[in-house]
Amino acid sequence: MSAMKYTVRILTLILMLCNLTLALNAQERKGREEHIEKFRSMKIAFFTERLELTPGEAEIFWPAYNEHEKEKREISRYKHFRSRNIDERLENMTDEEAEEMVDEMMEARKKEVQLAAAFHEDLKKILPPKKVMRFYITEIQFREYMLRRIRDERGGGPKKKGENPPPGSLLP
Repeated sequence: MSAMKYTVRILTLILMLCNLTLALNAQERKGREEHIEKFRSMKIAFFTERLELTPGEAEIFWPAYNEHEKEKREISRYKHFRSRNIDERLENMTDEEAEEMVDEMMEARKKEVQLAAAFHEDLKKILPPKKVMRFYITEIQFREYMLRRIRDERGGGPKKKGENPPPGSLLP
């Protein structure tokens, strides 16, 4: 076989592998997006049922909540990005770099607290006090519900006695 044919076959193989890799990444990204959308739909159903929002409350609540969640995700992404591989990088950091990173982490935490406080003030303008309290309880209940679901999907142990199932519309 000539060197030219060999080179063409190698290049063709490389291109096919690259194409396959791109296709798999696109498929994985689509699956991840579908999973996120399913999660959001479940969350909306869970919160809507538990909070018993009036149409007027829902019209104001959901845009405010969605904006709050978007800002929260941005802070979380920043924190995650900055702390990625921190153990490996710490060994080669100067004290000044470490101090700067810790200060940035604390600043991100401050932003989270400020964001939560601002959203709380918004909630008090949107919902009556009991529904504000129910919102915070619902957040905890949803987090516990999702953790149970994940554990159950992964085959983790029996359910505890007395665990409340999610609202009827969310049962599998």
